[in-house]
Amino acid sequence: MSTETLPPTADARPVPQMKKWPVLLGGVGLAVIVVAVLFKPQGEQHSTAAVVPERGTPYLDGEFIRFSKQFAEREKLAFSVAKQEVLTPAVQVTGAVTYDARRVAAIGARIGGRVRSLSKIEGEDVKSGEVMIELESVELGKAQAEVMKVRAREKVAKLDEERERRLADAKVSPERDAQFARANAEALTAERVAAEKGVEALGGTVEGELGILRLRSPITGRIVESKVKRGETVESSDTLFVVADLSKVWVELAVYERDLPAVREDDEVEVRIPSAGLEPITGRIAHISELIDPESRSAHVRVEVDNAEGQLRPGLSVVGVIFATGPRQSMLVVPRGAVTRVDGKPTVFLQVSEGVVEPRSVELGAEDVDSVAVTRGLKAGDTVVAGGVLALKAEVFR
Repeated sequence: MSTETLPPTADARPVPQMKKWPVLLGGVGLAVIVVAVLFKPQGEQHSTAAVVPERGTPYLDGEFIRFSKQFAEREKLAFSVAKQEVLTPAVQVTGAVTYDARRVAAIGARIGGRVRSLSKIEGEDVKSGEVMIELESVELGKAQAEVMKVRAREKVAKLDEERERRLADAKVSPERDAQFARANAEALTAERVAAEKGVEALGGTVEGELGILRLRSPITGRIVESKVKRGETVESSDTLFVVADLSKVWVELAVYERDLPAVREDDEVEVRIPSAGLEPITGRIAHISELIDPESRSAHVRVEVDNAEGQLRPGLSVVGVIFATGPRQSMLVVPRGAVTRVDGKPTVFLQVSEGVVEPRSVELGAEDVDSVAVTRGLKAGDTVVAGGVLALKAEVFR
């Protein structure tokens, strides 16, 4: 029997045919994977690059800023629409407190001398006409003595005039002698008046103690400066005291020329003290300077303010908010809180879509307490971030 006719044995297996199934299944799986990758939606292929973490921070995406809903809720982002409004400008400027020129006096001696006594010192109140200091002055003493001598000579001359008049009337002496005696008396009277005026010019009095100059306050107020002590020698050019009535003061503000057309005398002004948490003090504009400072391009504006509580001190830096009553016009405005500065430029965050804003540089115009005019960079109907601006800026522009 040949081998081709032998029947198959029990152990014989069709091995080659069975090994084809795993290869076939593997090929089918690979095909499915390839098809899934090829037909995957385009947005899903790049979704990880645009996903903002649920509690992540905003980030720059080209010229836009993207942020999550959770960030907006956490930082309380608020939005406002730019719109046309008639704006009453509230001009905010800086300034300083000064004395009311009608309520301050610089006190000094008109002649040199030595301080004999000191009645008042810095911080004390003084009344008009009250003696503050006594000076010993040789110059004053000489002037007073001269008055006394001229007075004595005048008295003798008047007696001589009376006697010569009687003799002339009695025809005992010629009329010419009487006339000469009268002229001499009149000349001595003029000399006495001049001597007395000389004593007054030195600040003294003829009837006072010889050589003692008493300085008195010309106004009622408080001594805010004192630069003298007992026994010290002073000169005529020295300022010994400054007395001021601080119940009313001036606030000198520097208003830029671009804001001057809207400012008028008698406009109301709120004076605020940045260094203290005090309520604003209200005053009114009393004068607007006719001159513009060529360096600062601003003019001095004087505000008169009641200061009965003494909150304002000369030299104090303040901020003045002028409620201008000048010409008004319709302007495109946004809330003041919507404007920040990026690289030194006024900037708003313009809403492009939900969760997306664009930093937009703008040019600003007039302002009031709540709003600011935008002259370039926005149009009516644009939506900007008005609340949480600093939080948004801090996360992106570090």
